Amino acid sequence: MNSTRLKWVLLVDDDGTTNMLNKLFLKKLIPDLEIDTVTDGHRALDFIEANINDIDQGSFLLILDIEMPIMNGWQFLEAFDILFRKEEKEKIVIAVLTANSSEELTYRALSNPRVKECLQKPLSDINFRSIIQTYFYD
Repeated sequence: MNSTRLKWVLLVDDDGTTNMLNKLFLKKLIPDLEIDTVTDGHRALDFIEANINDIDQGSFLLILDIEMPIMNGWQFLEAFDILFRKEEKEKIVIAVLTANSSEELTYRALSNPRVKECLQKPLSDINFRSIIQTYFYD
């Protein structure tokens, strides 16, 4: 791929296989990309809080599964909106990931102003390429 502003991705999914495949697709597109994984929304909030000052504007993608234990994707989105300041939230592009293809879920996800995409599992390099081209090129 051409030069991109995307430098860091956080994969939030309790399925290790999904995380592994998504890492492979992303590394294929951007070999030097920083990729971290967590298994629930609570850990994602902790990760963001610990790293928010190191995140550059427009360089961070969060891929968020909806169905997870402890704190699911909906709960994460609510907490994220409360815990972080506007300028911090604007640093992060959020794409929701789900195995459920219902129109209701897609509508609910895209109704959240922080969610830019609602994607179906499994993802592919084509999905990632589209996200990168849409949100991370100047």
